[in-house]
Amino acid sequence: MNKINYERLNKQNVSFFENSRRSLLDPLGLDISNDVNWIELNEKWNSSRSPVVIAGKGQPILLLHGFDSSFLEFRRIYPFLKRNFQLIIPDLLGFGFTPRFSTNQYSPSKIISHLIDILDNLKISKKLKIIGASMGGSVALKVANEIPERIDKIMLLSPAGLFGESKNIPFPLNHLGASFLGLPQVRKILCRQAFAYPDMFVGKMEEQIASIHLGCKGWKNSLASFAKSGGFAGTLKYIQNIPIKTVCGENDRILGEKEIKNIQKIEKLNFIGLKNCGHLPHIDLPLLSSKIIQDYFLKKK
Repeated sequence: MNKINYERLNKQNVSFFENSRRSLLDPLGLDISNDVNWIELNEKWNSSRSPVVIAGKGQPILLLHGFDSSFLEFRRIYPFLKRNFQLIIPDLLGFGFTPRFSTNQYSPSKIISHLIDILDNLKISKKLKIIGASMGGSVALKVANEIPERIDKIMLLSPAGLFGESKNIPFPLNHLGASFLGLPQVRKILCRQAFAYPDMFVGKMEEQIASIHLGCKGWKNSLASFAKSGGFAGTLKYIQNIPIKTVCGENDRILGEKEIKNIQKIEKLNFIGLKNCGHLPHIDLPLLSSKIIQDYFLKKK
C-alpha cells in the first residue's frame, strides 16, 4: 500500500469519527469526544493519526480502556478528574477509533509499542499515573514494565488478563469470533452484562457507546488479528515496585467470583471491593470511583 492510500484511509477514519461523534446520544460522550486530538505518528505506523483525548491541568494520568472499547468508556469520570489532573486517553492500537491497516498486526506487543510511541510524541515531562480498566489493566502493567522510570502510580479497575496464559485463536475461528462479536444482539447482551443492574441503567445511550466504533474500516480484521495473537494474559508477572490499587465491583459478571477472589489474594494489588457495582466501576459508580482515584493519586507515597 502506498503513501497516498494510507493518507486516504487516515482521512476516512477521521471522517467516520466526526460523523459518529455528532450522532452520540450521551452528552457526556459528546463532551469527551470534543477533546480528541489526532496524533500523527511516524512511518513505522504508516504515518497514521490516532485519537487521543487530552484535557485538564495538573499531574498527568494515562487512562487505558478495555477490550473492544474506546476512550468513550471514561466519559463518566472524565468531568470530575479533569478538574485536578491532566488526562491523556488514547484509543489502543486496533481498538476504538484508531485507523486499521491490513498490513498491520494487532498483538499485545504492538499495542504497547504504539502506546509508548504516542507518549514519546506527546513529550510528557512528569511521571505518569495510570488507570487501566478491564484489559486496560493488563496494558497498564505491561507498559509500566517497559518504562518503569516514567510511571508514578497505577490504578486497576476490574483488571482482566492477570492470570492464565495466552491462547492463540487460529484462522478461521478468529474471524468467526469477530463476526459473532459484531452481531447487534450479542453487543447488547455484552453491554448489559457489564452493568450491575442493567434493567435500570442500560438504555440506548449505553448500547450506542458500546458499539459505535464497530463502523471503523477494518474493525473485524483488527479484532481477528488480536485474537490470533492470543491477547493479554498472565500479566501479573509484570508487576513492578510501583504502587498499585485495585478496584472491583462485587457484582462483576465478566471477571466472575473466582477471578475476583484470586485478585484479592495478591497483596501488592491492594484490593477494594465495591457493592452494587459491575465490571466497570467508572461507569456504574463514577462519583465514588472518581473520589477513590483522586484520593489515591493525590496522596503522597
